[in-house]
Amino acid sequence: MPGADYNAVKGGGLKLKAGKKNLFKVGKDKKKKNKDDGEKIDPDTVENGGWRKVADEFDMKGGINVAIEVASGEKGSTHTYIAAMDNGKFTIGFPHPEGEGPNPEEIFALVKTPDDNKISLKTGFGRYVGVDSEFQLVAFSEAIGVREQFMLVFQDGKTAFQAVASPLFLSTVPSKEGHVHVASRTATENEMVNIRTDAVKEGPVDWRSAEDRKSARDCETAYVKMYQHSKVDLKNRHIAIDVKDKKGVKKAQSEGSAHELLLDRRMKMKSDRYC
Repeated sequence: MPGADYNAVKGGGLKLKAGKKNLFKVGKDKKKKNKDDGEKIDPDTVENGGWRKVADEFDMKGGINVAIEVASGEKGSTHTYIAAMDNGKFTIGFPHPEGEGPNPEEIFALVKTPDDNKISLKTGFGRYVGVDSEFQLVAFSEAIGVREQFMLVFQDGKTAFQAVASPLFLSTVPSKEGHVHVASRTATENEMVNIRTDAVKEGPVDWRSAEDRKSARDCETAYVKMYQHSKVDLKNRHIAIDVKDKKGVKKAQSEGSAHELLLDRRMKMKSDRYC
């Protein structure tokens, strides 16, 4: 039985003892309240106990809990997850009833930096998931090396889990010994998985600067104040651009080229002072 002695293991910074705060917040008995009552509830998330499917790599953030679900089949959701065993290997867990999320041994802590598309996973035993010389999925290491790094491939609404050390995809068909391994150089039906998380989905991040998020008028004023060394007096001056026209500025804001446009306008205004 996978994870039979899971709660008795003392390893790493993750503890699975009742009454203590840990990274694995399964929360099967607690229903999460939706912050926005008008927000549509995803039936797929409800069927999996509040664990939603990750659709792209931008939703993969370090520190969240994830589970790897077998996605083969017509529905694409089998309620069956990859589970860690106390011998450091992995197997396919038993199917869960509808409305139930993954067990603790089926939950991993995601390790990822924002500027890297590679990920690592840590089990509740305090070990990092990796691939051994026989291409089996194992969790023996207390540190992250090349063997403990993976990449997620998202395409056409499907997901595949690929090892970095050997460009093989994780197979949802166990080996003869019943263990999970990486076996294929191409992602077929048997390599399809769902990455699920109980983390709240965040909206799109606006990476623009505070100046670029202002209105067109205030945006240009902010850049003028930022770069001017002396006030540009437009009185009785011939200016080749219409300083009151903010449509171009607004368009540049939406296209992400506001900085370049406003500096160009500023330079033009300063050079036209001597016309």
